[in-house]
Amino acid sequence: SVSVQVDGDKLAEAMRRVTPFMAEGSPINLAAVFAEAQGGVLQLTATDGVRMAHLTVALPFPDGNWLLKAAGCKDFSQRHYNGAAIEAAVGEGDPPASLKLGDVVVDLEATPYINYPEAVPEHFDTEAIIDTKAWIKAIRKAKAEIVGVVFSSAGTRLFLQTRDGETSACEPVPVQMFLGPDKHVAYNAEHLRRALTSCGATATIQVGDPAKATLFEADDYWHILMPHTVFPKEVTLTLSQRDALKWAQEALEAIRTGEVPGLVLIGGGKFYLELGGDRSQAEVRVSEPRLGVPEIQALKAAVREVLEYAQAEIDAGSLGENDPNQGKVNRVRELLGEDEDDAALREIHEADPSDPDMITEGPNHEEPVEGEPTT
Repeated sequence: SVSVQVDGDKLAEAMRRVTPFMAEGSPINLAAVFAEAQGGVLQLTATDGVRMAHLTVALPFPDGNWLLKAAGCKDFSQRHYNGAAIEAAVGEGDPPASLKLGDVVVDLEATPYINYPEAVPEHFDTEAIIDTKAWIKAIRKAKAEIVGVVFSSAGTRLFLQTRDGETSACEPVPVQMFLGPDKHVAYNAEHLRRALTSCGATATIQVGDPAKATLFEADDYWHILMPHTVFPKEVTLTLSQRDALKWAQEALEAIRTGEVPGLVLIGGGKFYLELGGDRSQAEVRVSEPRLGVPEIQALKAAVREVLEYAQAEIDAGSLGENDPNQGKVNRVRELLGEDEDDAALREIHEADPSDPDMITEGPNHEEPVEGEPTT
């Protein structure tokens, strides 16, 4: 039988770079690593149909094309040889049924492998060279399920969507070089993270049609990844800002219920929150929004649309003349007829103090002292 001596650790490391991308169980010819060896150059390919990894490395290996079954590949990839050489030998039989790598027997699959070069897109017009560490860190921190990447000369950005559908923006990630038109492409987060990790510290990303595979390249390695079909929402809140907002919501609720002493001031488009300190009481104050004439007119127009709908309900007999809601409709009509916009707006707010969207008071409510800042 044919056999060669090879650095065991280097061969195991090469296997580790491609084995995560094999198919799980089926089809059987993809639940394997395709090894092509010729003249001391070894090429390893693995794909699950959604992503594909290909490594070229200078290592002795029995010449030929070998489809190595998953179980043996995984077993060997986890071995450590402390720099020692091992024997890579072709097993008995014609054709042989296995290869022996050190003390690991790797069974061979007889089913032909796919013509994998045909799966690699040929046309790309956007290219970015990136430091993978910052991208990987952002994906892990957000525990994202889907990552939307905006490749742009103005700054490449990530939008990270979690399993529950929440999306946060990432600060612009570092890009060493960018060429070509802007592209929006979404990826499965775990697939993207593994692709970047397998590339090493630096990766060249090439994008053509956003609906087709993206190519990730490193010195001796390339990886293609099919995109996700839905791009996450392009939100403005970062993960840290979203976490801060959640904390503020919890703190506000604790103050509102009196569980935690604190002060909340709301008004003029601003929000102020103060916890604990020397306070012994919880307090929420609301001041009138400082709206300009255009905003007031827009609000009035919206209210008039609601009134028209209510009037149609009255005309259709759905709302009787003695219905208490009829009085509310008439009252709002009167308010809209006043000359002073601010007064009208204030009275509209006060027309239904039970409106859940208006926080009017909490425990120990006080009106703002005249001259005291409320924002």
